[in-house]
Amino acid sequence: MPPADGGSWPPRGPVPPAPSELPVRTAHALIAVMAVMVISGLVGLLLELFGVELPFTTWAGPLTDADGRSAFVAAMVLLLLGNLALWTSALVLSIVVIVHARRGSRLWIGGVLAIAPVLLGLLFGIDVSGDLDTLPDGLALAARLLDILGVLVVAGLRAASIVLLALGLREVRAARRGSGPVGSR
Repeated sequence: MPPADGGSWPPRGPVPPAPSELPVRTAHALIAVMAVMVISGLVGLLLELFGVELPFTTWAGPLTDADGRSAFVAAMVLLLLGNLALWTSALVLSIVVIVHARRGSRLWIGGVLAIAPVLLGLLFGIDVSGDLDTLPDGLALAARLLDILGVLVVAGLRAASIVLLALGLREVRAARRGSGPVGSR
């Protein structure tokens, strides 16, 4: 039904997109979660690299006592639950940032990079179970190098997402002040 004022129906010309609320708070939370994940991944890598040289008796000492075993199990459960909580929150926060940010903006690209390690972990996985010392030297070294490379690639993707999210937030602040459009480079 044409409008009463004689105009054409449907209206001609481009229809501007509906303004979407930029996910500023979500991006801040995602930056914090990603920073904790980068730090914990690198600390875990350092512990793995330097903990390999310690004799087994150093690690097994607290496990001989019943209280030591229960404390060790409780610490491991808390670490696993914390890791799961970080992983889940990174997944959810990055999806929210991707959905609400303008496609192609630095916030959107930062959200995609934040979700990439999660999806890569679901799609690809290398697991060498058992004692690596029983493998031939070349295979044990290759397995350890692949593990280190995987941790470094994931940490690099997360660090890149932190940088892009921070740059995207800077663009949003600049656009709100009126000094430049969001997404300008």
